[in-house]
Amino acid sequence: MTQIIERGKYKVHVPENVISILNMYKQDKNHKKEAGGIILGSVSNDYNIYISKLSLPSVFDKNNRYSFERDKKVAQILINYEFHNSKGRTIYLGEWHTHPEKYPIPSKVDIDMIQEQYKENHINDEFLILFIGGLEGFYLSIYDGHTLMS
Repeated sequence: MTQIIERGKYKVHVPENVISILNMYKQDKNHKKEAGGIILGSVSNDYNIYISKLSLPSVFDKNNRYSFERDKKVAQILINYEFHNSKGRTIYLGEWHTHPEKYPIPSKVDIDMIQEQYKENHINDEFLILFIGGLEGFYLSIYDGHTLMS
């Protein structure tokens, strides 16, 4: 089953396989560290965003209980691979990670990170998604270069 989440003019389609990855890395024990990666999918002309994949954490990522930093080189290899093999249909949509809280909210570090990703990288659309998995729910916002829509 796919959830459709509205954020501003966008409708984000989040399939069950994406939620299952968040659940797989849920920080429901004190020893579990934050995990994360990139969001891949496609966008239609009518502002529908289709998340198809979340990358899995890499051994090259840096993380602890309360922070996560993904390895940029590993992420770029995956982005290039998915883009090429889909003939340009699967693109980088944003970033995901976990928080050890019931209903996560982004930290200042999270907001700074998505703003930096938007500013510093070549992106394929006019937005980036910030997706944070928590213990009982998740946070999903869209950053358009000016506003974090949540």
